[in-house]
Amino acid sequence: MVEKISSISNKEEFIEYLKDLANDYTDNKDEWENQTISDYLEQIASWIEDYSISPANDIEWEKIDFKILAQLLYMGKIYE
Repeated sequence: MVEKISSISNKEEFIEYLKDLANDYTDNKDEWENQTISDYLEQIASWIEDYSISPANDIEWEKIDFKILAQLLYMGKIYE
């Protein structure tokens, strides 16, 4: 799954990646460290905190539209 990240360049590829990630959870649940939505979201937050101050950080955080990311995550809660 991680290999696919670098090839995402548009909305359609991102949607496909999300679907692949969901399928990966279904097919390889034992490989997932975080088994609940709560744990998954908490660890995303922890990773952002840790990686953003890491010397290995290669993300331009000021270029990310965090409002859109927040909306995407929220819509996953309520969209049918």
